[in-house]
Amino acid sequence: MTLNRKNAPAIIEIKSIKIKEAQENELANGIKLFSINASNEEVIKLDLVFDAGIKVQDYKSQANFTSKMLSEGTSKYSAAELAEKLDYFGAYFQTKSTTEEGIITLYCLNKHLNSCLPFIVEILTDSIFPKNDLDILKKNAIQNLKVNEERNSFLVRRSFNQAIFGGESIYGSYSTETDIELVSQDQVKVFYQNHYQKGIKYILVSGFVNNETIEIINSNFGTESFTKYNNLAYNYVGNEIKPTDLYINKSNSVQSAIRIGRRLFNRNHPDFREMQLLNLILGGYFGSRLMKNIREEKGLTYGIYSAIEAYPFDACWYIDTEMNNDLCETGITEIYKELDRLRTETIGEKELKTAKNYVLGSFLRSIDGPFSLADRFKILKDFDLEYSYFYEFIETIKNTTAERLKELANLYFKEQDLTRVVVGSK
Repeated sequence: MTLNRKNAPAIIEIKSIKIKEAQENELANGIKLFSINASNEEVIKLDLVFDAGIKVQDYKSQANFTSKMLSEGTSKYSAAELAEKLDYFGAYFQTKSTTEEGIITLYCLNKHLNSCLPFIVEILTDSIFPKNDLDILKKNAIQNLKVNEERNSFLVRRSFNQAIFGGESIYGSYSTETDIELVSQDQVKVFYQNHYQKGIKYILVSGFVNNETIEIINSNFGTESFTKYNNLAYNYVGNEIKPTDLYINKSNSVQSAIRIGRRLFNRNHPDFREMQLLNLILGGYFGSRLMKNIREEKGLTYGIYSAIEAYPFDACWYIDTEMNNDLCETGITEIYKELDRLRTETIGEKELKTAKNYVLGSFLRSIDGPFSLADRFKILKDFDLEYSYFYEFIETIKNTTAERLKELANLYFKEQDLTRVVVGSK
């Protein structure tokens, strides 16, 4: 049979979906363990989650450097020895510090889990944070900051977040060179003791998981060396900041970086799921209106997109692009025209159907495989949601009407509510 490549394949509607859910266990010391057994390959991903994010730090960059320094050795093993011993088993670990949490992730084969976990235990009980290594990390961080501050895309993101969240908010806070220089070995050690050693928030294991896997994790982390997470009180107060227009002049810039948007709401808001669909139509994929108009038809930029960034305590929506300085005002005018179209015109049936299929197809890809399922589960934990959220999401997208999207555009895409930041050269 010869394929006729002039005809696109038929679109098959997604009628129902089944998500492999995480199973909840409890270690001997009360620490929560969630497991997702969804792989035929004997691979394991283990996430240890701590209440060790920016929100609980006492000094800027304290959480970030503590996270980075966890791989720099213990009293028993140097950083090189730790890496070498894990590499022997084909395993590796990485650390991450977010606004809310600190996360240690181990990747290894199921059969080597029992051999690898003692090294992670060692890191959590006996990290020494060598001063020389901290100094090197600080120098690298300062150099990276200097490089970033020459990039318009970095400057526009930083200025936008500070403008809509406030510079002292955890979502608008950025470290300066001075902040980095002031981070000390003692500050890092204190943060480690207070936020990594005083309780594991939860453990998430995904991949080829069986009863033996659970037992191995329990034997390593269910001991008296580790304690059940004691919820730390945190009172987030969102700043009520008026929309503003900012222009940051960089005389040597060929292009201008542009970000237009506003504070929004996160996944717990009833309008969030429909807003995801509306955002997709505007600028959330390659077939979006912004791409068709400003990239394909007008040729004003190589790329433009819109996005919703949802955090546990806050959220924002924005349009982001870069274009030639001389074309900047023309591009901004076209952006506002597309927002006005969404407020005044009803989206056509074909465009809406295409967007819905894209959203649902993307969701299917996002739950393909154990590690992707773990990422989906992490979203539920971050926002205190149940698995029903995903099933409701599918039904919401299917049933959303063009009239409803127009209503949302009039609620949340008003030009007077938007902050605009431009970094470039006039």
